[in-house]
Amino acid sequence: MGYGKVLNQYRKTSIETSGRLDLVILCYEKAVLFLTQAKEHFKEKEFEKKAYKFQKALAIINELQRSLNMEQGGDIAKNLDSLYSHITKRLLAGDISKDLTSYDESIHILNELKDAWQAIKAEDNPQENVYAKRNMLQSGVSCIAA
Repeated sequence: MGYGKVLNQYRKTSIETSGRLDLVILCYEKAVLFLTQAKEHFKEKEFEKKAYKFQKALAIINELQRSLNMEQGGDIAKNLDSLYSHITKRLLAGDISKDLTSYDESIHILNELKDAWQAIKAEDNPQENVYAKRNMLQSGVSCIAA
């Protein structure tokens, strides 16, 4: 088995054994990475590469939004839904108008959300403290693909 296949198998196993909260955090990290890359490709006038990374980031944000459980999540889910909608609209408008500040603003929001989930995870007893919040998210692994 080649190195690439071994690495892909490791990634798949890692994702399959991760907790839901870990997957959500990983989705934020990937979205930030793809937006950062898209911004750099834009600056370098590599528009095809920019479009690819931009679409990957939007797909992750869409997956995070679709995974919200509005019934169990209450106000948290509603607020996250609003934030994801805002990020998507801001990115699309910024992309059309070639306004790179939309990338920076979106990256900032996604990093803030990631940090908040990481703080929840790091609390003394994460299983007890995150149980209700974790149940509002039903994350898939589709946001992980590079």
